[in-house]
Amino acid sequence: MASLDKEKKSSRLLASRRYTHDVLNDSQEAFTEVLDLGASEVYTQAHLIPSSSLPHSGSSQNNSTHNVSGMPITKYWYRHKLTKSNLNNEAWFFLNPAGSDSGIGAQLIDSDQQTNFISPKYSLPSLSNSTTEDATPGYLAIVYKSTSTDSGSLDGSAIVSTNDYVFDYKTGVLQFNSSTVDPSDSQYVYMTVYQYVGTTAQTGLDVSGAVTASYFKGDGSGLTGLAASYTQEDISGSLGPNANFIRNLTEAKISGSAPFTAAGISGSWQGQLSQSATIGNLTVTGTSKIGNQLLEDTQLTGSVKITGSLDVQGVFIIDGGTF
Repeated sequence: MASLDKEKKSSRLLASRRYTHDVLNDSQEAFTEVLDLGASEVYTQAHLIPSSSLPHSGSSQNNSTHNVSGMPITKYWYRHKLTKSNLNNEAWFFLNPAGSDSGIGAQLIDSDQQTNFISPKYSLPSLSNSTTEDATPGYLAIVYKSTSTDSGSLDGSAIVSTNDYVFDYKTGVLQFNSSTVDPSDSQYVYMTVYQYVGTTAQTGLDVSGAVTASYFKGDGSGLTGLAASYTQEDISGSLGPNANFIRNLTEAKISGSAPFTAAGISGSWQGQLSQSATIGNLTVTGTSKIGNQLLEDTQLTGSVKITGSLDVQGVFIIDGGTF
């Protein structure tokens, strides 16, 4: 019986194949989904991370955030003190606030662990080797080790070569390559780096292209970021039968096909549908079309002016009267 081959398993999972038997070749394993990613792990505003002209530098901007349209996207950490493992000086963790100088346990994730740092892959290729403290900065983290407790006093001699360590930008764990380059017991480690603080698939979506959905849940009452003038904008084209999202518009003019299902529009609304049908205080309880179109099970509680022909099928009530 063949034994588990960890190297084969890792390579197959990275290639989106299952690993079932060591005796099978890579090409014999089935393609499938092998990565288990939570919604909190997917960046939805990565396109807003600056690729050049990074916004921060120096100690005066430590912990500053870069905002786009009022939303935080990146955070700048200047020479933040890392916390070592209590096993040895090989592994260091990006905690905020920093942990004890004697170190922390490496087996469990500390509640103060910081994650989601921005790697050089988000910068222009010309900046891929530029550190966060270069004259023209990039996203490559810069690491210092020194006996000094004053991070502001560090100079070039304290900089650690990128050949001596590996930094996991996702988990915030720094690992030195060998005991020959590990910091001594009397040394501290500092880092300058950018962190992603934008939304994830769990906390919000930022979509620059079209969105198509077969189902929408909610009444739109929680929508934010809409300009006040949005309530008076014209909407052209076809609105689908589940157009709940327009329920809070107040003076919209909608041209084209505009069918609505139950509770498609509610509350105070006035506007125009197709053939200049001006409505006030409209409540729709069924499928309704106005202006040379069909009205079915519709209740109008305010004044109404219809300049196009009207086809009524069902009950049409105005101010308590039946029409």
